Amino acid sequence: MAKAFQTWTILPHGPLEKLTENLWRLEGNMSETNKRVMSLIRLADGRIIIHNAIALEEELMNEITAWGTPAAILVPNGFHRQDAKIMKDRFPNAKVYCPAGARSAVEQVVPVDGSYSDAPGDASVRIRHLEGMKEKEGVVEVQSADGSTLIFCDTLLNVSNMKHVFKFLLAPTGRPSVPRITRWLMVSDKVALKAHLEQLAVQNLRRIIPGHGPIVQAEAMATLKAAAAELS
Repeated sequence: MAKAFQTWTILPHGPLEKLTENLWRLEGNMSETNKRVMSLIRLADGRIIIHNAIALEEELMNEITAWGTPAAILVPNGFHRQDAKIMKDRFPNAKVYCPAGARSAVEQVVPVDGSYSDAPGDASVRIRHLEGMKEKEGVVEVQSADGSTLIFCDTLLNVSNMKHVFKFLLAPTGRPSVPRITRWLMVSDKVALKAHLEQLAVQNLRRIIPGHGPIVQAEAMATLKAAAAELS
C-alpha cells in the first residue's frame, strides 16, 4: 500500500485524455513500477467527481477547474488513498466518499463524508457498491453521447503479462480480469459479483476504465462478460 502524501506531490503521468463531453481520464505513476488511473466525471450541473485522485501541475489543475467545480472525491478502496488528503486540502469544499467497507482504512488519511451510497449523481452518472465484495469496492456508471462507460478500480484490471510474484498475484494477466489478489482480499461472494458484472455488461457499453491498465474500447460488453465468466 502506497503511503498517503501530506503535501502536493506530482509524480510522472500521461496526458489528460478528454474521452467524452462528461468524462476525462489520466494515467499516472503510483510508484516506479505501479501505475494508476484517475477519472474525472462532470455532472450536468457542472460539478466534477474525482475518482482516484492524482495531483497534477497547475496548468492541468486549472484546466480541470475551468471545466467544472470539483465537488466529490471518490477514494475507490482502502489501498488507493495516496493523493486523497492532498486533493481534499486543495478543494476543501469537496466531499470525500468511499465504499462503506473501506471507510476505516480511508479515514486513516482523510475524513470521509459518506459511502458510495451517499455519493452524488444524476441521470447520467451513478455510483454504487459492487455485489459480493462486502462493500469494499464499487463502480461508477457514466452515460455519454457515445454510450456508457464503467469505471472500476482493483475489481477489474487490464495489465500485460507479468513475471514472478506479480504474475501470481494479478493472475490472470494479459487480458481484462478480476485479479487473484482482489478475489482473495475483497471478494466474499464470487457468484454475486459475477452476476453483477454480467448485469453491467449492457448492449451500449462503449468503454471500460480499469483501475490499472489501458481502457477497454473494443468489444467492451463481451470483454466484461468474459471476465465475469472466469469467476465461476
